[in-house]
Amino acid sequence: MNVAVAAKPLEQLAEQYGPMRTVLNSAGSADVPREQADAFGFNLLGGKDLRTSVINGNDGRAVLSIRCVRYIDPVTQKERFAVDYRSVRRYWASDHQTAAVAELSYESAVRGEFARPTLLLSPERRTRGLAGFYDETDVAR
Repeated sequence: MNVAVAAKPLEQLAEQYGPMRTVLNSAGSADVPREQADAFGFNLLGGKDLRTSVINGNDGRAVLSIRCVRYIDPVTQKERFAVDYRSVRRYWASDHQTAAVAELSYESAVRGEFARPTLLLSPERRTRGLAGFYDETDVAR
């Protein structure tokens, strides 16, 4: 990744390279036709994980997973970078052709979940910071 590009805030990167494109959204509309959702979902699941944050339930299975993934767009067959958010309550995914935009979007999603949790979690998770909130994360503070 280009360090100079990554040093910019997400808003500036989106202004320079364009916004993320929503490819999956269980709670609303997406920027791609709904009939392509299965193809995008399949390719995202088979993509290469670049970064991951996970919250596990009592049984050890993930109840929330946020991934930054490199995958192949099923329509254009071009490599793209996505934030793939899946929880027991909802899922969404957005992508971009620029890795830096996707990586900053991933960090924003991870921090956003910590700031406004969508799952009912024990109070201890919130008091230990990001590393204690997630069972696995690579986002620092």
